[in-house]
Amino acid sequence: MLHVSLPKKLKKYVQGLTLSLLGTLTLSTSIAPTLSHAQDYPDHAVKWLVPYGPGGGTDIVARIVTQNMSTNLKQPFVVENRGGGNTIIATQALSKSKPDGYTAMQTADQLAANTSLYKELPYVANQDFEFVSSLVKTPLVMLVRKDLPANNMQELIAYIKQNDKKVTFGSWGIGSMNHLTMEALAGRINATPLHVPYQGAALAINALLGGFVDILFTDLGSALPQVQADKVKPIAVSTATRIAQLPNLPTIAESGFPGFDLYSYQGVVLPKGTPVAIVNKLAAAIKVALENPTVANDLISRGFIPVANTPAEFKAQFIKSEKDFADIIKSRNITLEK
Repeated sequence: MLHVSLPKKLKKYVQGLTLSLLGTLTLSTSIAPTLSHAQDYPDHAVKWLVPYGPGGGTDIVARIVTQNMSTNLKQPFVVENRGGGNTIIATQALSKSKPDGYTAMQTADQLAANTSLYKELPYVANQDFEFVSSLVKTPLVMLVRKDLPANNMQELIAYIKQNDKKVTFGSWGIGSMNHLTMEALAGRINATPLHVPYQGAALAINALLGGFVDILFTDLGSALPQVQADKVKPIAVSTATRIAQLPNLPTIAESGFPGFDLYSYQGVVLPKGTPVAIVNKLAAAIKVALENPTVANDLISRGFIPVANTPAEFKAQFIKSEKDFADIIKSRNITLEK
């Protein structure tokens, strides 16, 4: 065998080049399966966790959207309701799931609110998940009981200031979006109306109809039938812009509270470490679903506004809402723990 003696400098160069080529080869072979996996994704059923029971707004949106995604991606997206613990049970389950894209969770604003409502959580919401896309935003309609002596925001604020702690407002539960929205408004007028939490939207709206509470912020799907039946009085909408279904109803912002813009939202998250290619593919599939006219019209008819965005945009939206909710929760001294 012929042996060639190389100069020392050339020998070091050859050794370095060899190591570099080996490193490139190793990196390319490690990336290849991930890219291949993303291209084939999904090749079997995807579990779609919903942190609430069946029949609620989050569940309805999940079933409308995933039906379209199942058709487009040719694999079943199986909705699994895992309610309880103010969404913590499902969220913790997601955090422990394999980061392969086959377990997703449809979350809501409650995930962001819980950061400030609880002293300890089994996860860090803005760090332990991959944010995929927003799904919908839900304006909240401010309703008052039919016989309350107020027909607009100015009259209602005067009534609240005059009666303050005698005034009651309902919600879907402590720390829920409609609770925080009313607290934000009360903070703007330095008032302390009495909060009466209920277990869900149906009980809260029935309490308003029965005269057990004076005020209720609720989603359009719950509000519209009662407004159309003239059983309650609508005062304003919580978003910065008016809503098409009630075009004459002013926003809170234009009723004397500039910048007021609060709403419920839903989106999708995956376990931390899910490959970026899979995150992006799922985000693209959500965008396609929400842009489908049948899907969009179905959601809009139920009071949801379809809003798809990128993973980066959704994470930014989530972090902003965490801060906004934290400000409300701290300033109004709201807590779920004694």
